[in-house]
Amino acid sequence: MKTRFRAAMAQLHRWAGILFSAMMFFIFLTGTVGYFHYEIDRWMEPERPLAMDRQASASDPTQTIFSAPSAGGRITVTQAELVELGFRRLHALAIQDAIWWGVILPTGRNGNTWIEWQPPRRPDGHRPERRAEYLSFADGEPQWIRPRHTGGGEALYRLHWKLHYLPETAAYWIVGLCTLLMLVGLVSGVIIHRKIFRDFFTLRLFRSSRSWLDLHNITSVMSLPFQLMIVYSGLIFFAVTFMTPIVTAQYGEDGARTFYREAFPEAEAEPKTGTPAHMVPVVPLLHAAQAETKTSIGQLYLLYPGDKNARLSFYLPETTPGHYRGKPHKILYRASTGERLEGGNQLYGGAASVEKTLIALHEGLFADWRLRWLYIFSGLLGVGMIGTGAIYWLRKRQARDRQSFAAVERFYAAVLVGLPIGIAAYFCANRLIPAHWSERADWEMHCLFLAWMLTFAYTWLRPLERIWRGLLLLAATAWSLVPLVNAVTSNRHLGISLANGDRVLAGFDLSAIAVAIAFGLLAIYGYRRAYRSNGIGSRAVAAEG
Repeated sequence: MKTRFRAAMAQLHRWAGILFSAMMFFIFLTGTVGYFHYEIDRWMEPERPLAMDRQASASDPTQTIFSAPSAGGRITVTQAELVELGFRRLHALAIQDAIWWGVILPTGRNGNTWIEWQPPRRPDGHRPERRAEYLSFADGEPQWIRPRHTGGGEALYRLHWKLHYLPETAAYWIVGLCTLLMLVGLVSGVIIHRKIFRDFFTLRLFRSSRSWLDLHNITSVMSLPFQLMIVYSGLIFFAVTFMTPIVTAQYGEDGARTFYREAFPEAEAEPKTGTPAHMVPVVPLLHAAQAETKTSIGQLYLLYPGDKNARLSFYLPETTPGHYRGKPHKILYRASTGERLEGGNQLYGGAASVEKTLIALHEGLFADWRLRWLYIFSGLLGVGMIGTGAIYWLRKRQARDRQSFAAVERFYAAVLVGLPIGIAAYFCANRLIPAHWSERADWEMHCLFLAWMLTFAYTWLRPLERIWRGLLLLAATAWSLVPLVNAVTSNRHLGISLANGDRVLAGFDLSAIAVAIAFGLLAIYGYRRAYRSNGIGSRAVAAEG
């Protein structure tokens, strides 16, 4: 009975992987890259100032002091000065019709001070994108810079669940189904591994399909807790999508908004009155909010600027995935009077709190840089798990007849190596497309998919024995071009970022170089293996003898 059950699980594991491995590879790779979407945003907007250093004030730990690069070296500014500069700029822009204003102070991830605002809906009901400007002290005086329009890291991050070109509902169902099958694959994979711990310590290199199986086992076991968490929490995102009939039965066709309001209640803001009113000074309210929470606050938002009922919100940092369990996440004031308002607490019930906690674990926004790198490493192990599983399945069958699976091999080569080439093209397009072109953000993403599609054409035009080596060499070239194109087209190259201690920008270029080296080493290994298998080396030795 146990043997039959394990055999059934093996079939389930195999077919779940075969049918959806390409899509799961796409989801995992783009989702893993998305863990650094804030850092990618900074790199893809080279007009942004270099990063500010931040440290807590010696006299008051809730107050922060920032050091910004300037023409004369570095200039020191306080948290209060940055907030005042931000709101002064927002008032000077005279954007009173905006739905909200925001002032965001530097953190370890973004490194910049910026303001942002949400323009009102257009007459046709379309909601414009938010606008932003960044504060610079490059000439010793505060200046506001509006960067180029770009999809940035956010577009890459959204790829793993929106799939870009598909309708949103269709993308949700496809990604949700793949996520469900990924969970099935993980559970069935654990069941079929009777010797899971022994397999974890087994690595037989240079043995064709057995080597790929060992790599698949090692990457699976090393990241298994992370994969179970990330896949199950990913399913939670689609709970309402999958259960739409239940919501519709209880709330009607147009009751989704009511459902969300009841499931995830928030303190409702008082409606806009249309009566103009001046705003009280922000800095005293900031100090009061930080004194109340004993926390340094870095995000301030003003709802309905210039209105009598304008509401000022001070958002508290998320430091744990359990941030949603009944704790305040923002401090509220009436902007026209400075009156402390009720609300800002998490009002969720038990089920909603669990859902929010799982989503927080999935997104990893609470993580410091060490834990974020662990997320990245575990995500890459997941990418390797999917890739090595696909190659093992392919190599095992090609041992009998390679030509019968030639089309499958070409497909997998374009998926596994072509997608990283497309991502590199996305970064290069950010620098090469004219900065003021209105459609540049769309064409950045078009370049990603065009480059990826070209790799499919490449695999079909080249001899089967050469496609892997050629693609690996193309990937190494594409990723080595990323820091090179950055150096030629911007003043945010590796030398500048290292000299100014900008770890985010330097880290991006160094990571691109590391990826290029990794692909280059794989390509060299492929060429050397082909050299040996063709007997060229042995014939040369014999000739010399």
